[in-house]
Amino acid sequence: MIWCIAKREILDNLTRFRFVLTLILAMVLMVMNAVIFVSSQYPRRIAEYSEDTRKAVESLEKKSSNLGELAVKGPGNLYKSVSPLTFIATGKDANLPKRVEGASSGGYGIGMTTPDFSFNYSWSANWWLQYPQDTFRKNDSLPNFTELDWTFIIGLIMSFMAILFTYDAISGERETGTLSLLMSNSVSRATVLLGKFIGAFITILIPLFIGILLNLMVVSASRLVSLSGEEWARVGIIFVISALYISIFLWLGLFISSQFSNSSSSLLVLLLIWIVFVVLIPNTMGVLASGFKQVPSRSEMSRTKKAQEEEIDTRHKEGDKLYQTGSPSDTPPKTAVLRMWADYLNEHADAKGRLEDEHLNKQFAQIEFTQQITRLSPAAIYKYAVESLAGTGFARHKRFIQHARRYRQQFVDFIQSEDRGDNESYHVYLVKEGLSQKPVAFNSIPKFSDKLTLDIAFKGAVLDLTLLVLLSLLLFIAAVLGFIRSEVK
Repeated sequence: MIWCIAKREILDNLTRFRFVLTLILAMVLMVMNAVIFVSSQYPRRIAEYSEDTRKAVESLEKKSSNLGELAVKGPGNLYKSVSPLTFIATGKDANLPKRVEGASSGGYGIGMTTPDFSFNYSWSANWWLQYPQDTFRKNDSLPNFTELDWTFIIGLIMSFMAILFTYDAISGERETGTLSLLMSNSVSRATVLLGKFIGAFITILIPLFIGILLNLMVVSASRLVSLSGEEWARVGIIFVISALYISIFLWLGLFISSQFSNSSSSLLVLLLIWIVFVVLIPNTMGVLASGFKQVPSRSEMSRTKKAQEEEIDTRHKEGDKLYQTGSPSDTPPKTAVLRMWADYLNEHADAKGRLEDEHLNKQFAQIEFTQQITRLSPAAIYKYAVESLAGTGFARHKRFIQHARRYRQQFVDFIQSEDRGDNESYHVYLVKEGLSQKPVAFNSIPKFSDKLTLDIAFKGAVLDLTLLVLLSLLLFIAAVLGFIRSEVK
């Protein structure tokens, strides 16, 4: 009996204008998304990434001629790879930093001359990680449906069409009197509801599947885009999540439709709910919530950094003790002098790196807080889940930063390990004169590699996927109980 009701719903929906409209919108928007992606967005970004990584490798190879110089100057900039699934969820990647800078300072001389002593030293400080802020703004990672990707097409358009498919599923039949005729056949209300859901679900998945199929055909035809088996698996999971997301609005539509005796009232209520939870909350609540977790401005951070540097200088240069015991550039240098300068330069670099890390962590905490608030919207939940699987957006950027920080320690461990193998080194980390001056094999230097696996991507989406399942179940229960308790006539 369920299938009979579902088949009747499918046949009825296929003959209506809303099906044709959904099919046209899905096909046109999905094809536009794919064409824009393969013709301009992806080629430009992959070309920039390839050029940046090529220069980074060349710079690292030049530094390998001297271990001491390599240790001081560091590996250079670390670049975030471009996800080939950006067409599914852009995640505002264009507005997020694409790199972490391996910053260093120094290279100028410090001179001091007295009647009994002359000091001169051209120094270089240890490198630290610095996070560009020119394009990273605190609300860039909040939901904003302005990109023509799957999260816009499905999150906004298809959720709206799901409402149009169900707003009159029960209230419309109650108006025409066919609902009482149907219920007179000793059919349970749960059976009727489930049949209507299946019918609407299959009907709306047809245009979605056709649109996605056309989209993937255009993307696959491009020579620049080559999806691996893991990436195709992620696409499949995203399709399942998209179907689950649409089911939420189908159950919502059935629930509201069962509570009204005329379809115009149910449509009005559904439109209001859709505007609030799909449009307003994702695009405004996050901005309001960000005010509860303030992040220091760059100017405030600069003042703090300057104050710390002055405190370090005052403490280490008190009584000119840095200049009175000798210079690291003396031949041969004194080990005590090397250690004194290493402590001074390392403390400067550590303070800068620590402040950079703390400032970015506060930005991350602010964004995570706003995401928790915007998860009141199923559209935001869907967007976060898809971004995690597509390898874009805030979750992806945070993983990139965490990976860069792990690589920082990996690089330091490599330098110290190589230096221990040189018996001529003073083994003082980190001042360039205190380390080995021999070249290092370029192939042995750890390289930064930014990759996203299926396991990591799925783990990042588990929370939002769970919330979507729970929300769908909740609305399913609400629809069944609401229909059971409602009047047939």
